[in-house]
Amino acid sequence: MKTKRMIAAIIMAVVAGSVSAQGFQPTKTGNKKHDKAVAEMYDRYNTFRKKIIQDYCEFVGDPDRWKSMVAAPGVPMPQEKEIEPMLAPGAEEQTASFFSKLFRRKKKKDDAKEEKPVAEKQKPQEKPQPKPAPLTTDVLPVKEVIPAPAPIPETKPQVEARTFQSFANEYQPFTVFGTECKVRFGKDCKFKLRDLQPETIADAINNFSESQFENMLYDCLQERKNHQLSDWAYYQMLLALTNKFYGPDSNEGALVQAFLYSQSGYKMRLAHDGSHLFMLTATRHFVYNKPFFSLGGDWYFMLDGRNPEKLRICEAAFPKESSLSLQMSAVQQLAMNPVGERTITSIKNPSFSFTIKSNKNYIDFYNTYPASTVNNNFMTRWAMYANTPLEQGIRDQLYPAMKEKLQGKSQLEAVQELLWWLHGSIDLKGEYDTQSANCFLYRYDEDIWGGDRAFFGEETLFYSHCDCEDRSILLSHLVREIVGLDVVLVYYPGHLAMAVNFTDDVAGDYYMHDGRKFVVCDPTYIGCRVGETMPMCKGQETTLILLPKQV
Repeated sequence: MKTKRMIAAIIMAVVAGSVSAQGFQPTKTGNKKHDKAVAEMYDRYNTFRKKIIQDYCEFVGDPDRWKSMVAAPGVPMPQEKEIEPMLAPGAEEQTASFFSKLFRRKKKKDDAKEEKPVAEKQKPQEKPQPKPAPLTTDVLPVKEVIPAPAPIPETKPQVEARTFQSFANEYQPFTVFGTECKVRFGKDCKFKLRDLQPETIADAINNFSESQFENMLYDCLQERKNHQLSDWAYYQMLLALTNKFYGPDSNEGALVQAFLYSQSGYKMRLAHDGSHLFMLTATRHFVYNKPFFSLGGDWYFMLDGRNPEKLRICEAAFPKESSLSLQMSAVQQLAMNPVGERTITSIKNPSFSFTIKSNKNYIDFYNTYPASTVNNNFMTRWAMYANTPLEQGIRDQLYPAMKEKLQGKSQLEAVQELLWWLHGSIDLKGEYDTQSANCFLYRYDEDIWGGDRAFFGEETLFYSHCDCEDRSILLSHLVREIVGLDVVLVYYPGHLAMAVNFTDDVAGDYYMHDGRKFVVCDPTYIGCRVGETMPMCKGQETTLILLPKQV
């Protein structure tokens, strides 16, 4: 029975991958009959693996297998006119005055009007603040519902990578997003591609069957596991490794990256333009603003920043390869690099105030993240941001303190406190253009970034400025994880808000989905109450973007 289980395990593991020149050698137990049977199984295992990689190299080495292709131009991200934020009726005059300069846009020269001298201006009369009107309780129309993204299964390596201590190099460190990783690397891992002829590339790949490369692969997979790296973070880690040990944009680095990436279970294709070798990466998502190639029904992108228009591409494939996913379901373990202390205070409750520091390593990582969609539906992109868990450092700083201040409050009171906190705070010292500003400052993405860019929750807490989608994404985290209620994102043309499924009876405008009531919460309708809809959005057909339910 044990022998059958061992055979089954080996058969399951036998897929494409490197094979040590010495082969996998089983440990002897002293039981001759058992050792002989195991040795024979390992011989068959090694022979089969070697044949698979030889078949792959035979494909790569055939010049007729390399086809000239022209990249499709990158698709720009859809742009639409954003709805300006508003102040809710009854918001304090001081808040209105302060907020007006947060999202005030620069006037064009031909529209600029001469300001009257201060002495000529009449002092405005103080007016009593109007009482908030009773909440309307209207069921709002829904045009479309975007389902929550399905979990992406973990990408498994092409082979159960083994480590060979008897042939091991010394561990060498490299850094990715301020986090030290290490692999065994020595002079025997160095090589030089004399040209980019198919036969030359195939010969180099055959050399990866030696044990030092098997050790390197094993170490990379261990680092992926230890740091809980997403597909995108793992891609970046391999890029950092090959850039350090083989040089940025080197042909040797590209080939090693392709080997490590493919043997880790991912789908890639080799390509070159006559002088530079590239790794094209298949993705589950469509990535904006990057040229791409359509091969066998998959999109292949150049994700390292280079964008050649025409390439010769080899479609040689390994079995059971998986396309890269841009979803991130686990908190990645990056080293701590605290920066940018900020105190954020509620516009309505000065005691609801929290001081935090961000981890610059996560901010640097998110800066590399490409904008993308699932199934060509632009609405899906926000769910990917909202479903990426906040890193533990932010959670440790915010969640216990927030839960303590919300203790004893009803669901409505707790969500209202969080909503007002996201609305921003008053900075009477005029420091609203500094990183240390104690409020969320509203600015359009095109003014800051030159185009649309959504934030992960950590980025909204790090940068001084944000917009409606950033606030709604962060609020969705806080309500789900601190109050424990389910939420949906609510999309109106040019605007993103949120709605909450209270289990208590809560008044206000709401949406119905699957027999459940989701009450509107808009973190860009400044000073509003839970259940109030921004007037220009009310009555519009909306899209509900579902997020996973609380467990």
